[in-house]
Amino acid sequence: MSDQPLTMAVFQEFQQKLERQVDAIGRRFDAHDHRFDQLESRMDARFDVIARRFDAYDQRFDQLESRMDTRFNEVTGQIDAVLHRALGLEDEVAAITEGLGRVERAVERAGGQLGALESAVLRLDERLSLVEKRLDDGVQNQPDYATRTEFQDLRSAVEELHARIAALERRADRS
Repeated sequence: MSDQPLTMAVFQEFQQKLERQVDAIGRRFDAHDHRFDQLESRMDARFDVIARRFDAYDQRFDQLESRMDTRFNEVTGQIDAVLHRALGLEDEVAAITEGLGRVERAVERAGGQLGALESAVLRLDERLSLVEKRLDDGVQNQPDYATRTEFQDLRSAVEELHARIAALERRADRS
């Protein structure tokens, strides 16, 4: 075919055939454009629905975050209050422990003093027994008027000793 001369009629026929094919391709592109437009409008509608859903979720998350922040602040305040009380209790425990140590040391000192007081009381009891025995012996050997005076003197001395013993016991109790 390349050997034949190109005529105007062949060229026009070729041109018409080419125009029909270009028109068919154009119609196909138009159909695809139409389909893409429909797809785009449907996708826009779907994206709008999805965007509204995301907006709703964003609002819910913002509300949840606000509530969680409020609750977190409340819990933090409560923890701070408990910590403050615990620190105060630690100070009180330290003070009580120190005071208890002082009391224990005082009790130990008082125990030693009480032992000394007990031995002093025992010695006084022995002396009192000796005085009473001597008094009994003296009463038997002396006339009645003389023993009454001595007895009264001894009685006042014994009462004085009892008062001193009571004073010593009070001092021991305070220590």
